[in-house]
Amino acid sequence: MKITLIARAYGPYRGRVLGLIKSEISNMISELGADVQKAATDKRGHITLSITGAEEEFITNVLDREYGIAPKPEKLTIGQVENGYLWDVGKVGYGLYVNVGVSKPRHMDALLPLHKIRDQFEMLKTPLRKIAKALILVDNLPVEVVLTGIDIHNSKIEAEFSKQTLDRIERWSKDDHERLLVFGVTRELLDRVLLKSGHEGDIYRIERIGPFEYSLRCKRSTRASGIVAAIGPKLKGVPMHLVIPREMEAIRDATT
Repeated sequence: MKITLIARAYGPYRGRVLGLIKSEISNMISELGADVQKAATDKRGHITLSITGAEEEFITNVLDREYGIAPKPEKLTIGQVENGYLWDVGKVGYGLYVNVGVSKPRHMDALLPLHKIRDQFEMLKTPLRKIAKALILVDNLPVEVVLTGIDIHNSKIEAEFSKQTLDRIERWSKDDHERLLVFGVTRELLDRVLLKSGHEGDIYRIERIGPFEYSLRCKRSTRASGIVAAIGPKLKGVPMHLVIPREMEAIRDATT
C-alpha cells in the first residue's frame, strides 16, 4: 500500500523528519502486523509511505487523522475543509495558492482570490503583497481552507481561509507577545537548539501549527529577533519568520 500525506518534509532537516515519521508510524501500526517499508517525499515534499500488512482501511484512517492524507480530486466537495500550505506567495498578484496535496493526475493548488482575501481581512483596497506582509502570509505556512469552487476538468480549485485560520491570524496580530515561526524541523531538534542557545527560558510556549511547523511565543520581555540571532546559525537553511504584532497592526492601519 502506498500513501501520500499532506504533511511535508523539506529543508535541510528533511531526512531527520522522514526518519521520525517512519519511526512514529511504524510504532503506531506494529500491533496490526504492518510495517513502513519506505518513507520518501514527492517533488513538493509531501511524505510518501510504502506500507506492508493487512488492515489497510484502518491504517489509512489512522494516518488521515494524525497527519492528513492527500485528497483525490474526485473526492473534493464544495464546503469541504482542507489543510494545506501556502505556496509561491508573491508570485502572482491575483491571489494566494494553497497546496492541499492534490498531485494526481496533476498538481491542483487551491486559489484564494484577492477579492476574497480582502473581504475576509477587511483590507478592501490593499495590494496582495502588503496584505501578505501585514499578516505574515509566507511560504510553507500551514493553513486551513474551505473549498468554494471545484472544476476538475480544468484543474481549478477555489477556496477561502477557514474561521480557524482567520482566528489564529487575528490572535497573533492582537497579542502582546512576539512570535517566531520555525518550519521544517522536529520538536526534539527545536527543543535541543533552544536549550543549547540558552534561550529555552525566553519562550513562553511552543505551539504546533503544522506537523513540523512551530510558533514560538516569546515572553513579553523577549524580542523574537533575538531568538533568531541565537538559533539561526544552529538551524542554517531553516525557514524562520518574525511575527511582531505592533508591526502587523501598523501595516494594517496604514492601508485602511
